[in-house]
Amino acid sequence: MRTVGFWLVCIFALLLSAVSLYDLYMTLTVNRDYLTEFPPEFMEMIEAFPEWRRLLWTTSVFLGVIGAVLLTLRKIMAERVFWATAVTMAAGFVGHDLPFGNGIEAYGTGGIIFSIILIGIQILFALYARWAARHGLIGQTRSSNSGTGNAD
Repeated sequence: MRTVGFWLVCIFALLLSAVSLYDLYMTLTVNRDYLTEFPPEFMEMIEAFPEWRRLLWTTSVFLGVIGAVLLTLRKIMAERVFWATAVTMAAGFVGHDLPFGNGIEAYGTGGIIFSIILIGIQILFALYARWAARHGLIGQTRSSNSGTGNAD
């Protein structure tokens, strides 16, 4: 059952990463069809992002992708990458968007809650990767019987 749960978490992480990449691309390339659902205040905030904020957003998205891939490949580094993703997301959201980017009005209550949930999901991925490492689901070599003389 642990293995099934592990793969479900991996699939969810990969799907969330794919959606995040798509959103980043469509937003930064200013795809008007995609952006029609966003409030004008939110679009104004994104268009006014300083370059470092765009870079931070892009970094957090790619860190999420890397974390999901590392988890799927059963690499112990996934935990650290998920923590880095959560930190970069929170730094952009709390460090720029809310206080300086007119974020409270631009995000609205729903957007703020959604952003907090997304950051929380990355924290849960990091905690799950730690749990998976402690329970032998990630971070081990392919053959746990190497050197024992037992053949599978």
